Amino acid sequence: MLPPVLFTPGPVVLDGATLRDGAEPMIYHRTPEFSACVRHCEELLKAALGAHGEERIAIITGSGTAAMEACVLNLFAAGERVLVVNGGDFGQRFVEIAALHDLHVTEIKLAPGQSLTASHLAPHRRGGFRGLLINHHETSTGTLYDLSLVASFCRDEALLLIVDAIGSFLADPLSMSELGLDALIVSSQKALALPPGLSFVALSARAQACVQSVPVRSFYLDLKRYLADATRGQTPFTPAVGLVRQLERRLERLHGGGVAAQIEAVRTRALDFRRKLSGLPFDLLTSTPSNAVTPLVPRGVAPARYVSALAAQGLFVCPNGGELRDRIFRVGHLGDLSSEDNTRLVDALRAIGQHYGLLGTSEE
Repeated sequence: MLPPVLFTPGPVVLDGATLRDGAEPMIYHRTPEFSACVRHCEELLKAALGAHGEERIAIITGSGTAAMEACVLNLFAAGERVLVVNGGDFGQRFVEIAALHDLHVTEIKLAPGQSLTASHLAPHRRGGFRGLLINHHETSTGTLYDLSLVASFCRDEALLLIVDAIGSFLADPLSMSELGLDALIVSSQKALALPPGLSFVALSARAQACVQSVPVRSFYLDLKRYLADATRGQTPFTPAVGLVRQLERRLERLHGGGVAAQIEAVRTRALDFRRKLSGLPFDLLTSTPSNAVTPLVPRGVAPARYVSALAAQGLFVCPNGGELRDRIFRVGHLGDLSSEDNTRLVDALRAIGQHYGLLGTSEE
């Protein structure tokens, strides 16, 4: 029997080197050895993020949502006004976090799969906003937004720009310094291809100043603590020690091969999969998909039938919830996947279509 394969947008299939790294003995984190590891991780992460200036990075033991909430809590005071691009579940998550912490939220509401354009931003000029929050890749729909467009708008309006790049980091081109981002959020379980459990907030010099001035509203997610402790290669609370060590090794390998090569590998897998889908009864939800995920709209069969039939064969794709539950499912291209894995998945999709009478049989 063939091994199961994760075509999910995270967690993903880990490569052999990462698995071996995870099997190493545990070390104590309040030591010079671990401090050197943390400092090295920050240096390598900055390079991978295209953060070439005074940016600093907070390493948080928590999911990407923890880092999203940390940005809201530490960069904005209660009562301030923010714009949030909401094109799906993760845009909605930013809306809910911001509202929970007493920010005044104005949504730029997009239909599922809709691209963001200048016409969506224009009505909000001179609106008295403090910042804009956006998911570079709205993972629930597979849609990639134009960050250059958003960054230009924020520069003109003097807004803090907070970007969740959890889904797009190492899958789509991104440079923090070139775009002038104030906060950039990533996590371990996507294209970094590590186990879940770590998230990272990269902060510009301007954002670091905000962190120092905004009143503390969280104990665990107080980024002042993280920035202060990072200067000595530490975290304020016990981190996921094994994961941080895996992170260092993964970043060293990434640095050796190059970020551009990593992104191209994901892009190649995505295009290979989409090419092999030709002739099958699927449409793409968006015209601007990320390399990380292909959002499929099946014709004639409910998405749940594909998801369950594939899972029975050890092929795990990502179902949707909410309003898209009965409309789409998603196929991820991150982690240790190959063209042969794509072929196996597409063959299974074809067989399911034949079973439901959507395609001719192989004998025809």
